Amino acid sequence: MRRQFIFLGFITIIAVLFSSCRLLHIGSDSKKIEKKEKLSMKIKEQWNVLSPSQLKSQEVLSLDARAEEEKNTTRGPFAPVAGSLVSLATDAVKSIIANDQKKYIADYQFGLTDLYFYDQLSNEGLFDPIGLQFSGFKLSRTFINSAGVEDTALTAEFELDTVNSFEIINNSMFRLRVKNFQLRSAKARLPKNAKKKLNMDFEITFLTSYVNSDGHIYDSVVLGKFYFLLRDAPLDINDTSYHNYYEKLKGNLLTGKSFIVPRSFGYHKDGNVLRPGYSQGAYSIHVKVKESSKNNFINKLVIENANMLIDASGNSIRSVPAIKNL
Repeated sequence: MRRQFIFLGFITIIAVLFSSCRLLHIGSDSKKIEKKEKLSMKIKEQWNVLSPSQLKSQEVLSLDARAEEEKNTTRGPFAPVAGSLVSLATDAVKSIIANDQKKYIADYQFGLTDLYFYDQLSNEGLFDPIGLQFSGFKLSRTFINSAGVEDTALTAEFELDTVNSFEIINNSMFRLRVKNFQLRSAKARLPKNAKKKLNMDFEITFLTSYVNSDGHIYDSVVLGKFYFLLRDAPLDINDTSYHNYYEKLKGNLLTGKSFIVPRSFGYHKDGNVLRPGYSQGAYSIHVKVKESSKNNFINKLVIENANMLIDASGNSIRSVPAIKNL
């Protein structure tokens, strides 16, 4: 009997080791190749991204002035001009990749820090948008393929949404759009005989540290989060749906929004005098990417307002840090 148990245990160990060896070769990249991958992130800055001359004049009316305008107008109902008449309503229910089965999931991260949101100092205040130079950023993942040549697995470009420029001016908030996206290879393992398609989640976080004019210091404050979620993204360039799939992504708004970067209070030299003012707005961008090659490894994420998230398990709520009182 004892010999039988020893024999069964020996057979089980061999089976596990054999199964593990097989899994190492499933997917597009082997472990050896993955170690040679390169992740890069480049910020795109542009002078005068938000030019005041490109914006129409906005008149902010008092309650009495608004009532008088409505009384005297001959053009029908009074139309506000200080902001947008139509609210930006977006779908709040999304699906995210859960960590149910690690063998078909891969994740990696990008990050840039010590960036400046504006190209000049300001005398106006924390959220003065003049000189905004952030226009977007680009992500890329490369690896050494089986032929020993560097190959591009992923290229993703996101740009500042300037279609709704007044949201930046009026609300001190901005959104992002997809400029370009190309996917050629997966880091996650692909099941045998499966279609060459992939699910991907991007979580983009903007952070800053600053001090206000009262001397209060705020360290690593989350300004906002964006989510870009892809399902059944084709990997094979010869797939008939490949080009159409990625072409349709261009111009799409990402889920989420962010405050523009607050300027830190400080001083600047004016001739021979030091005068109080506000900085160019230092910030960082952190991007988490998660890949999954199986659709059944997906759970739901619900985004409530701008600062509450229900996590993938659906059992707990966590608060996303927001800008504190200024």
